[in-house]
Amino acid sequence: MSDEKTALADYEVTQAREIGGVFRSKGEVLPMTVQQAKYYLPPYGSGLKPVAGKGAAKPKADDAKPPAAADKASA
Repeated sequence: MSDEKTALADYEVTQAREIGGVFRSKGEVLPMTVQQAKYYLPPYGSGLKPVAGKGAAKPKADDAKPPAAADKASA
């Protein structure tokens, strides 16, 4: 299997329900693979939504600068 299929991502529970054999409350955040979450996401189902976090978005070029460089520029 490729790393893309087995990489974990965070999903927020939008509807209280059983997910993975455990009852989950609304607002809980679960780490799941894309394949595990597939049938709880549209168009197949409902109950989860992807959480925008460190795994979902790449950092901007400005965010990649070390803090020390920013401190030197302002001094």
